[in-house]
Amino acid sequence: MTRDIAVSVMCICYNQVDYVADALDSFLAQKTDFPFEILVNDDCSTDGTTEVLREYERRHPDRVTLVTHDENQYSKGVYPWGTFLLPRARGRYVALCEGDDFWCDPTKLQRQFDVMEANPRLSACVHASVNVVASSGKRFSSLHFYDRDRPVDIEDLFQQVQCFATNSLFIRTDAMRAYQDSPIRPLAADGDHKLTLFFASRGDGMYYLDREMSAYRLFAKNSINRTMMLSPRHDEIVRSKHDGRVELLRAIDAHTGGAHHEAVERGIDSMDFALCKDLRDYRELRRRWPERLRAESLPSRANLWLYTYCRPLHRLAYGLYCRL
Repeated sequence: MTRDIAVSVMCICYNQVDYVADALDSFLAQKTDFPFEILVNDDCSTDGTTEVLREYERRHPDRVTLVTHDENQYSKGVYPWGTFLLPRARGRYVALCEGDDFWCDPTKLQRQFDVMEANPRLSACVHASVNVVASSGKRFSSLHFYDRDRPVDIEDLFQQVQCFATNSLFIRTDAMRAYQDSPIRPLAADGDHKLTLFFASRGDGMYYLDREMSAYRLFAKNSINRTMMLSPRHDEIVRSKHDGRVELLRAIDAHTGGAHHEAVERGIDSMDFALCKDLRDYRELRRRWPERLRAESLPSRANLWLYTYCRPLHRLAYGLYCRL
């Protein structure tokens, strides 16, 4: 490539042989007027993922760079985006996607690049996304944070557990490096939650594009969400996640000098609601947040009601859902 790299696509993989080609193909399909590179970290996959990635690197040596290890790094608590890929990134911007997800719009990178170039104080750009059935890739639902293109209001983020898909994040590289060195990064909260709140609090924050340009696979094999939902330690895990989310909100409150303190406190109440929802405690939800419970979708309320009052039927329905 004769021009300087503008964007570094960063992808992390582990045992995603059934999905990873879709991810790589969606990166390579991007239509841009700038050069970009694809950096992939494979964490000692044992199912053939590594061989698939080596073939892509062989076929696209000017575009794809594979990083491998002698030992699994996730089990050691290592942060792969910042530890292995960010130091290799040559672009002014980085775009994130995990190996079991993919992009579904070939103009994604160009649209986000144009927004960031026109607004040099923005830290990141995000967009709407779709949720798809893991096995078939068929559309299941969508995630729209706003109903139009607009700047992201950080106070809107405090109320939500899942605001944007990680695979929608397009970040200024210096902001990503600042996050890596910040007191926010080591916190126990989910990575996408930490990234979103940190970038929203930096510079002019983030900009949202109301266009579905990436896909998240529901209950993909080896995904953290699938493992958590099927774990016998489910309740313990979701309580720990709640505590991490509250710790994160309080850290952001301190990071912004208390500028959004009241909104943070409302956000902590929302995290309490999310905990009861994750625990599927319909009685407590109805007692403490009746209006918010009524605003939940019918499938969500049915899930909560069945778990509370008819556990055998819930297990049957949930098993069928996980096999979609």
